[in-house]
Amino acid sequence: TVPLPLFLAEFSMAFFGLTALGAQNPFASQAKSSVMLQIFSEEEFKAGFDAVSKGEDLIMYKDLPALLEVVYHGPAPEPELILFQEKFGDDRTEPITWEEFSTAYHELVKKIEYDEATLTGRLGSAAVYTSYDELCKAKQKGFRLPTGPKENLVAPLTAVQEFGWLAHESVEKRTIHGKKSCPETIYASELVKSGII
Repeated sequence: TVPLPLFLAEFSMAFFGLTALGAQNPFASQAKSSVMLQIFSEEEFKAGFDAVSKGEDLIMYKDLPALLEVVYHGPAPEPELILFQEKFGDDRTEPITWEEFSTAYHELVKKIEYDEATLTGRLGSAAVYTSYDELCKAKQKGFRLPTGPKENLVAPLTAVQEFGWLAHESVEKRTIHGKKSCPETIYASELVKSGII
């Protein structure tokens, strides 16, 4: 099985003080779209900011992944990194001060809490459908999902998903070629179609 990331393990069952039993909602905790920004305090971000800025109280836009890596004790989840990058703008060239970063952090936490309360952002959900009726209609019409579980989840949730989860990506797929007929067979089939034979 794929191990649970450290920041998720700390967040799991935190309300009851039980961290060894796993997440309260395994679907939400393993979703690639889940945002766990609010579980870290401002002090933890300040410590990460100081570590990356080396005490200068300024970081560059390109240092955001390194800052989040310090806070998360490993590679930062993509949704959090995207949130900060969108907040500061992709074309930013001037340095980011701690006050600016702190303001952005508080605004993002408020937005995340609002989205979770109203379910407007569907944050932390690996669900593709929003209702049972929608799922039934898709199954009835034979719709196929554009993405599989590997694109939506960080790690497999069931034993069935574990099989092939870490399969090599460049495995050659078997190509199926159509039936090719010789000219005599094509001529005979045309005779049969026309009713001569």
